[in-house]
Amino acid sequence: MSTGNGAHYLNIIISIILIFVIITIYLSNNYVVFQIRKYETGEIVFKKVLKIDETFTLEYIHSVTAQPVFEVFFVKDKNTLALKEMRYDSFGANLPVGPEKLRNEETKFIPEDGYYKILYEDRSFDKVPLRVGQVIADHTLVFADGERIRFLSLVTGGEYVEFYVLPLLKALVKG
Repeated sequence: MSTGNGAHYLNIIISIILIFVIITIYLSNNYVVFQIRKYETGEIVFKKVLKIDETFTLEYIHSVTAQPVFEVFFVKDKNTLALKEMRYDSFGANLPVGPEKLRNEETKFIPEDGYYKILYEDRSFDKVPLRVGQVIADHTLVFADGERIRFLSLVTGGEYVEFYVLPLLKALVKG
């Protein structure tokens, strides 16, 4: 009787391990950890789990036009972010005034609903560098779930940060 119980418990343990492995594989293939890191010290100041293909928006006030700019990013794969579009309502320094032809892509420039919308084909980044605005910019990330993160609540104005994604399992192992 104890041999039968032992085999039964072994089957339960194997089933639990198998379920755990399947869940781990699913999560590691479909989710990443988004991180914001101080460039100078390497300190991670923000982490969030995102799904591959999930979008988020970097909002800020342009220093010259004093008007809002919206940069929409998405998680392209386990290690890459991509800029999907940019929207603004007036031209200013470093804002495109028409379609751009770059080495490996051509942007689309679309006036729409009072905004200029720039669509990107393949503007990919391993890491997105950002000098956090000190006075006007108020750089803020807005995630698909509605969470808003002001960079000034994480670091001081003028500080250099970068944001990026890591595979979920790699991020868990790193801590």
